[in-house]
Amino acid sequence: MSYFEDPAEFALADARHVLLAGDESSIGELAAVLAMLPICSRGQVFVEVEDAAAITPLQAPGRVVVTWLTRAARSGEPGTGARCAHGQAVSRATRAWASEMLDVEGHASAEYHVWIGGDTDHLTGLRNDLRMTLASMNARAAQASEAPERASR
Repeated sequence: MSYFEDPAEFALADARHVLLAGDESSIGELAAVLAMLPICSRGQVFVEVEDAAAITPLQAPGRVVVTWLTRAARSGEPGTGARCAHGQAVSRATRAWASEMLDVEGHASAEYHVWIGGDTDHLTGLRNDLRMTLASMNARAAQASEAPERASR
């Protein structure tokens, strides 16, 4: 499981399970990463934009779902009546997807590649949380692979 800072590093032939997210400032980088993915890739892309007028077509492998999130159609913190802050919608959606798909039983051996674009406090927090989740998954996978080895000694 890998988290990539630079989208150029994402050009890996084994990127079969992906989670990509960003805002309107990272659409070009998202398009470049999607263009590098093998046709057999699976996963999710979340792109946050101000409104529907900012949605542009992105080409992705057939099993990679691209979801557009418009801030204009979403609220901010529940119960506040506040507007959706920049980075908030993509952060919420990505966290929800990751909690269901990444750190679950049976997925520990899958190779996930994660990239988050954009530069807001919400996205910085999301990057940090996903790095910790992936590090925890890697540690558990390493322990699991060492356990049979120790038992056979």
